[in-house]
Amino acid sequence: MPAHEQESATAASIRLESLTKRYPGQTEPAVDNLTMDIPAGEIVVLVGPSGSGKTTSLKMINRIIEPTSGRIFIDGEDVTHVNADQLRRRIGYVIQQIGLFPHMTIAENIGMVPRLLGWNRTRISERVDELLDLVGMEPSAYRTRYPKQLSGGQRQRVGVARAMSADPPLLLMDEPFGAIDPITRERLQNEFLRLQSNIRKTIVFVTHDIDEAIKLGDRIAILNKRSKIAQYDTPEAILTAPANDFVADFIGSGASLKRLSLSRVRDVELNQWAVGRLDDDREQLRQALMESDHGSLLLLDGNQRPVRWVNGHDLTRSGESLDRVGLPATATVEPHATLHDALNEMVTSRVGCAIVVDEQRRYQGIVDMRTVMRAIDEMRASSRARDRHAAVQPVEAG
Repeated sequence: MPAHEQESATAASIRLESLTKRYPGQTEPAVDNLTMDIPAGEIVVLVGPSGSGKTTSLKMINRIIEPTSGRIFIDGEDVTHVNADQLRRRIGYVIQQIGLFPHMTIAENIGMVPRLLGWNRTRISERVDELLDLVGMEPSAYRTRYPKQLSGGQRQRVGVARAMSADPPLLLMDEPFGAIDPITRERLQNEFLRLQSNIRKTIVFVTHDIDEAIKLGDRIAILNKRSKIAQYDTPEAILTAPANDFVADFIGSGASLKRLSLSRVRDVELNQWAVGRLDDDREQLRQALMESDHGSLLLLDGNQRPVRWVNGHDLTRSGESLDRVGLPATATVEPHATLHDALNEMVTSRVGCAIVVDEQRRYQGIVDMRTVMRAIDEMRASSRARDRHAAVQPVEAG
């Protein structure tokens, strides 16, 4: 099989070495002597105020913007002066405006880079279907549509699929969710994290939103003017030990609440709720409700998917079908969601909890305030242990 048609490309490490960009007529460089190492298979987020040079730094990696000086290494190979077009075909790129070609179908958009690389028609078709399925879009329903027939969130998913079409080891993402409404944005972030857990690419992600950086990043580089690194570390380290006042100010207030974005639903012990099935006998459902500590019962369909919340009064309404009484069970999160996401859903829930479902939307358990408080207590205990450890470390003689 040709190298360009291998089934999977491994993630690539990146090293930026003294990368600098000067524009003619400007007294100061846009990016000044940026050096950083990006490990293979991680999401590294570049975040900073407007004008910090984060997008310029990103675009120099695939040389959409040519650096004035410095070097770029991908898996140890110096790519600073290789053919720029060939380099870009090895790197996936996703932007806020998506940039889909309006006159091409979704399949043609996704298959564009593989066509340029000389893939055969069958392999391109298989890859298109594989990627549409991966981003949660049924191939038979979407491959022949045009971009104008999709919602903003769907177009963004296609943009991600196109970026992955040739299975690049590296993805560059420039505020990909910035122009989308908050609800769709949160869903796409969660979908993106689920996707990364499967593909394990190296991803460099630009955002101006510290909350998004904390949620998505394995590591975060907080950039000051001219892309000077104020701190480059894990989200937890940045939240618990800001390197300086600039970082502390950029994080802003509510660092403890932001730390809920560090914990995933899959990593906490779920609580359980009293449940029943839509086709259960009403007397059986009433008995289950009476034996529980809850004021309502969660009804599941035949596939174990949450459908309705019902209370004792709802169960007495014998003239109405169970799928029409009570309240819809809509406040749901998947295991890869953060506790911050779960807390947001809990606020909208009429019963004060978020329902945890798997990828097939089958009921797994619930997250409530007890879950969140346990996680906060564990974070506090972990912070106290680190502080005690740091306090007893010997101080080296100068």
